[in-house]
Amino acid sequence: MRVLFVHHDPNSTSGVVGRAFEQRGWQVSEHQVCEVVDSPTGSTSFPDPTAFDAVVVFGSRWSVYSPEVAHWVEPELLMLQTADRAGVPVLGCCFGGQLLASALGGAVAPTEHPEIGWFEVEPHPLVAAPVEIHSGPWLQWHGDAFSVPPGATELARTIAGPQAFVLRRNLALQFHPEVDRAVLEAWLVDDAHELLEVGLIPNDLLVGADEFGGDAERRADALVAAFLTWVGNGEPTAL
Repeated sequence: MRVLFVHHDPNSTSGVVGRAFEQRGWQVSEHQVCEVVDSPTGSTSFPDPTAFDAVVVFGSRWSVYSPEVAHWVEPELLMLQTADRAGVPVLGCCFGGQLLASALGGAVAPTEHPEIGWFEVEPHPLVAAPVEIHSGPWLQWHGDAFSVPPGATELARTIAGPQAFVLRRNLALQFHPEVDRAVLEAWLVDDAHELLEVGLIPNDLLVGADEFGGDAERRADALVAAFLTWVGNGEPTAL
């Protein structure tokens, strides 16, 4: 089984999600969009998603609607639409979830309640859905929020907006299931200033990783397992 990981920033790593796929015997191929930190210039050519058994799309420092990244966002949206038409399962994390929402008919816009840090989400326990989202806490780092596309089922939300939805064989998440301490440390090398600008202490996120990391990794591993079980046989799976 082959999975394509799409990374948008040079400091993007697959973390817990990558290990969850590899430990289940998946062969991972990685596509890097932007090669230089803080540069919006990126690759406009994406792999054919139909050559893979699943696609995972990770986060980005950019917004889906930013004009400076339209040259690679537009072909990436087309790639996700191709995957959807072909029935290739896609898991979108944060910016990846926003891309999925845009590709499938939803929208992305700034939220009035940006989230950076470890946050609980509110699952919809009464919604009949193939994947149930655990409440967390999950690592959040976003100023935008997506709307749920027509026909999709919202699975969870926070005050910032929807946190997860499923549509056909797509699962979009607003939070970062891939994050562990090593992933955060890599981000903070280049992005600690973003936290300081909004009055947050970078080390607080690492303290959260130490406090919640073990449980968060188990939940993220279970989330990947549930996603793969769902897209593999269509049977409901709870996390």
